[in-house]
Formats: sequence, C-alpha cells, structure tokens
Amino acid sequence: MIELPDFARIGSATPMFVDAGFTQRGIGSLSRIDRKGSRYKMACSYGPFYPENGRVMVSKLIAGKSEGVRIPFPLLVSQGSPGSPLVSGSHITGKTLNIKGLTPGYVCKDGFWLSLVKSGRHFLHNVKTGGTASGSGTLSVVLNEMLRDSFVNNSVVHLAEPMVEGLVDGSEWQWSLSVDRVTPIQFTIEEVR
Repeated sequence: MIELPDFARIGSATPMFVDAGFTQRGIGSLSRIDRKGSRYKMACSYGPFYPENGRVMVSKLIAGKSEGVRIPFPLLVSQGSPGSPLVSGSHITGKTLNIKGLTPGYVCKDGFWLSLVKSGRHFLHNVKTGGTASGSGTLSVVLNEMLRDSFVNNSVVHLAEPMVEGLVDGSEWQWSLSVDRVTPIQFTIEEVR
C-alpha cells in the first residue's frame, strides 16, 4: 500500500458513494434491497508541485495503480479526541458497530467518518446515528452502509483521522506538465471492497 509523502497536501476532494444495493420494482411495489459491498471512491486534487516533488508524486501514483494508495479522508471539521477506539465484540457485521476504548463522554456525531482496520487494510464508513461514549468508554453507532467484512474484537477504529484506501481508478491516468514548471496532480481512488 502506497502512502503519499509528507509534503503532499490535498487541495480538494470529491467523495462518491458506490452503492452495492438496488431498488426492486414490481407491478405494485417498490422496495430497497441493501447488500454488503457498498464502498467509497474519491477524486482528489493535489499540488501544484515543483518538478522534484511532482516527480515523486507521479511515481507514487503510478505504483498505486497496482499496489493501492492510502490517504487521510479530508475532514472539514475536527472529529475530536476519541481516545484509542477499538471494535468491541467478535465477528461484527451488519450496520451496528460497537466501539470501546473511547474517551468517556466523547461525542460521535451523525455524519462522522471512521475507518476500520482488518489485516492492515482500512475500510471507510459513515456514521448514520452516533452518540456519546459511556463512562467506561463504550458506544454503539449505526452506519449508513453495511460493513464490508467481519471485524474481530480489538480491531482498530480510526475516528480522529479516518483513512480511505484503494486503487488509482481507470485504465489510464494522466498528469499535467506546465510551462511554469509546476505539476498539478489529480486522481481518483476506489476502495477495493
């Protein structure tokens, strides 16, 4: 998994929801079928970079086509100091996530982002219904989408700095070489699953 260098700061991002569910239409009915597998995709803009840093960014993103790229999900406001959150319980699936290790009284608001880690891979999720951590640092939240994998007890939960990771999207990827010797970089990553 490729991580971008410290000098890389995101300029803008356009997150997209990739829906694995569908709407079922019948003669007299309309219903929603949720399925496991909904994930996120994000178009990103970085730079511009001067030639030395632009060269490094291009190299990292070419490698990210096959190895994947991990970047922090850009938060417009701080999600606070959650402590050291972990999954509470074994083989957690569905839309409800039990969390432990939170700072007592921590408020996880509706619409907060989090990433869960399994085997070194981050899975980005959005909180539908948050809440306030108990005195023992536990909280149960409801997510907008189903968990894409089962998570075991003590899996790490990133709330302060959620991560999005995936492959650089498309069969082609391009960058600009400008006459003023700066390189703006744009790319889209999509979570693998």
